[in-house]
Amino acid sequence: MSSEAVIQQNIRLALGMRDDIFMFRINVGVFRPLHGDQRRAIRSAPDGTPDLIGVMQPGRAFAIEVKAAKGQQREAQKNWQKAWEKRGGIYILARSVDDVYKGLDISVDGDAYSPQQ
Repeated sequence: MSSEAVIQQNIRLALGMRDDIFMFRINVGVFRPLHGDQRRAIRSAPDGTPDLIGVMQPGRAFAIEVKAAKGQQREAQKNWQKAWEKRGGIYILARSVDDVYKGLDISVDGDAYSPQQ
């Protein structure tokens, strides 16, 4: 069983090799500066924002929330998913690279999705 970090890294490596996809990692949380006023909090993204966001040619926006085998979406993540899909975005709850290929309807070579044998 793989951790979320390992699954996410495998997804980033797999999609990062493709010319038709632009994707980036989102670090969600509240951070405090190391210097100066440490009472100041900086929120990096709204609560519920997925781990990875990207776009695939010809302009299909997607978001990927990575979970380990038994991981569950929090309520904020479910709300984010609803808002994203309402506006036409593709949302993938991924436990593997194969889940992402299926969600984007692509295969390793870029054709329509077919499970790896």
